[in-house]
Amino acid sequence: MKKIIFELILFFPLLVFTQNAKRGIIVPAIDSLKTSEKYCCVLSPEQGFSVYDNPKGKIIGTLKRVGDIKKDDQVPYKIYFVTGSKKVQIENYIEIGYEIYAINYTDSIQGFVKVLDASKNYWLNITEIRKQGFKPLSWFDHLIKQSKNELGYYANEPGLRLRKEPKSDSEIIGSVRGDLFEIKLTSETVGQWCKVNVIKYKEHPCNTELTEEQNLEYNTEGWLKVIDDNGEPNLWSYTRGC
Repeated sequence: MKKIIFELILFFPLLVFTQNAKRGIIVPAIDSLKTSEKYCCVLSPEQGFSVYDNPKGKIIGTLKRVGDIKKDDQVPYKIYFVTGSKKVQIENYIEIGYEIYAINYTDSIQGFVKVLDASKNYWLNITEIRKQGFKPLSWFDHLIKQSKNELGYYANEPGLRLRKEPKSDSEIIGSVRGDLFEIKLTSETVGQWCKVNVIKYKEHPCNTELTEEQNLEYNTEGWLKVIDDNGEPNLWSYTRGC
């Protein structure tokens, strides 16, 4: 019995880690925001990505940009699922910076990530993604990495509970709700949790004439569950700044 319990304890962190990595975005291997001029605006290689019908299945099309930018300046903002002579414009991407959009994936298994429609089988090969100079990046890793470039993060509705320790039954320090609660992430993480600094403002910094000192209501720290049980972010940000 002791051996079984011990093995479960060792296995549980792996489950949490795997869940964190299940969903995320596809970005250039080099920091996407630093390469925005090269990749603007939907982050994708020129030749696109092969789309498979299943992990290790057959290629059924290509996910790529289509068009001549000299004739249509909106080409960088469009991406299509191309199969044969048919092309379908796709809107399954998410803004991660000022006019910078990333294709998101909803599952990861056997060296493939699932994209486009979560209810259908459209998969990209991670090895191919990397050969194209891109990489899959979990939402958790993206939040941590991007934190230094953000004005701050904010809790998804209906808000989050700030806790003393990184577990759901830990003592509640307070509630974090709305964009007057600015969340700064630290590098301390446990599973889906991150130690954070929370700044509570009287008025939003982008819309106030108060000085920083006058506007500050209080500053506190604790732990937030920044990734939900589906592997999606519990946080959002103003990707276009103030």
